[in-house]
Amino acid sequence: MKTFYLEPVTDDMIADKLRHEVGEEVLRFERMSSSRKKYLYEIRNEADAKYLERAKEIIGDVGDFIRDYLPGFPSHQRVNFDYVRTREVDFLDRYELLVRVKAETVNEVKEFYLCFGLPSFIFVPRILQRVKGQYVYLYNHLESRISFVIGNPGNPKTQDYFIDDAMEEFWHLALYPYLVDRLNRSLRSRTIQASDHNASNILVLEGELLSKAFALASFDEFKQKKGYDVPKREPKGKEKAILDRIESVGIRKVLSEVSKLKGF
Repeated sequence: MKTFYLEPVTDDMIADKLRHEVGEEVLRFERMSSSRKKYLYEIRNEADAKYLERAKEIIGDVGDFIRDYLPGFPSHQRVNFDYVRTREVDFLDRYELLVRVKAETVNEVKEFYLCFGLPSFIFVPRILQRVKGQYVYLYNHLESRISFVIGNPGNPKTQDYFIDDAMEEFWHLALYPYLVDRLNRSLRSRTIQASDHNASNILVLEGELLSKAFALASFDEFKQKKGYDVPKREPKGKEKAILDRIESVGIRKVLSEVSKLKGF
């Protein structure tokens, strides 16, 4: 089974992989460059076709489950959610990060290419526009896209953490308009400036963190309703604080606060 890296690839992860590749102690290393590559899922035979249908079934179950949580959201947000999840989806065999590293050992200095398998991801474009003298971010759902890394029959993901993976992407899609609205409130109040690009980057990171917490909070209910028997991962770091908040109040209560822009 391929290892998929759910977190950003850190220097510690590179060092650990280098130790296995080199077979001896690495004194120091330098990350030279990196690139990402998507491998689209291909249907070559009946087994491939059946596997893709199974992956689509899981994705459909997850999307329907999260959609049922959104009746309190504005109708246009629910329509946008359905549009992206049904029309703007890619299916990938794998998605990889290739990192070129220069490593020094006791005996030599040598370059290595390290490959890290990456999980599913969502692309949600934002447009910064000036309206009546005020900068605002606009959320462009028509160009949004979810890429699901589903594996293949020889290296299946559908019975591993794939459900958790899919839930994170759909929760991210559902919560994203709220995050953009909150960013715009900060622009209007001049808490942040339009030139502050870090604020936009923080939006992405916060979306990932919230989506992970909501996925964990709703995971057991999904398994019970849809009849899946798959493992649940443990929360990490800041996820746990948000998860505790969601579980103490209840998912629907928290979503009600979100839909009214009260925040968490």
